[in-house]
Amino acid sequence: MTNPPPPPHSRSEIGRRLKATRLALGLRARDLHHATGIGESAWSQYENGRRFPDLMQMLPFADRFGVPLDWIYRGIIGAVPFDLAQRILAQLGTPADAAGATAETPGDGPT
Repeated sequence: MTNPPPPPHSRSEIGRRLKATRLALGLRARDLHHATGIGESAWSQYENGRRFPDLMQMLPFADRFGVPLDWIYRGIIGAVPFDLAQRILAQLGTPADAAGATAETPGDGPT
């Protein structure tokens, strides 16, 4: 019997998404610190699931890099810009069609 996957809002899953997103953006923790003010140690703890990312610290990241908070906290990939979503899914090793990613941009209705 296998264990069910952790819920999308768990620290471990949020950390997994943050790491995949950072890598998809081609950034190091140091780059994030300079762009957002989030400390390298704090970011490492977020990525490793040891600490829950504070909303007030995620807002500058989301704004600066166009990463929706729904993706960070809930795992909803549909609002992520298409090109970035493809790179994130590649980092996660998830096929785009399996994750439900579409070419829609935020605000577009179903095609």
